[in-house]
Amino acid sequence: MKKLITLAAGVLLTSTAFANTVTINKTTNLSTAEYTTKAAAIDAAFDITEQLSGNSQSELRNEFRIVTENSVRNIAILDTEVKTEEFARTRDDVKYRAIVNVNYQFDTRDND
Repeated sequence: MKKLITLAAGVLLTSTAFANTVTINKTTNLSTAEYTTKAAAIDAAFDITEQLSGNSQSELRNEFRIVTENSVRNIAILDTEVKTEEFARTRDDVKYRAIVNVNYQFDTRDND
């Protein structure tokens, strides 16, 4: 029994030793609702960036929909960029929406 426990512990330690931490870089786009002015769309986009900077790690994981087989740690927003998009559904009804491009990174384990 002692040999079996020792063997199991050795296998566990060996497999853990080969698991490296990997930093993953990703980009996602978040868009605002539609607004009647370009300025209102831009304000809404900067509200999103401010909200993201105050979010917890679990909130960022949910917002960015990070799904991995392994644990995720150290989610960090590297950069954000705001763009506006003008669109119309009818000839005289021009609307605006802003798109927030977010570059972020996180750490996870690589089990290879």
